[in-house]
Amino acid sequence: MGTLEKLGQVYLEALKEVIATVTGIHLNVGSREPNIDFNEITGVMCLNGKRNGLLFVTANADDVKTMCSHFIGVTPEEVTSDDLDDTMCEIVNMTAGSAKLRLGGSEYMFSLLQPFVIKGKDVSIITKSITAVEAGTLTNGDISVDYKIVY
Repeated sequence: MGTLEKLGQVYLEALKEVIATVTGIHLNVGSREPNIDFNEITGVMCLNGKRNGLLFVTANADDVKTMCSHFIGVTPEEVTSDDLDDTMCEIVNMTAGSAKLRLGGSEYMFSLLQPFVIKGKDVSIITKSITAVEAGTLTNGDISVDYKIVY
């Protein structure tokens, strides 16, 4: 396994752990495809460090609603748009925090910055110096969450 795959595995395990912890929903690796599209709701965090990067976690609104309802303990009908945004921000924030701990003093160490949400499927992110992309899908057959780490 190369450096990029190992790095992707760190984020993948952190994301799986965070979703299981905050929602009680256990997801498995559905794929490790290098290029995924964005879905309806995308949580984003800039990774600021020796090697800058971006973390994206994206899912359709119904899947975020399911996770959110488990996370905050209300029925899916009670979940608001703000709740969806907060859930994605919190999942990205906790995933980045867990990955930061796992990366220790490596060259991929970074500072936690403010997470934010992008809404809509028709999104393009273009950077001037992408050196690596690791992406994939987590699923349990009922819901799916896609992730992408760009360095």
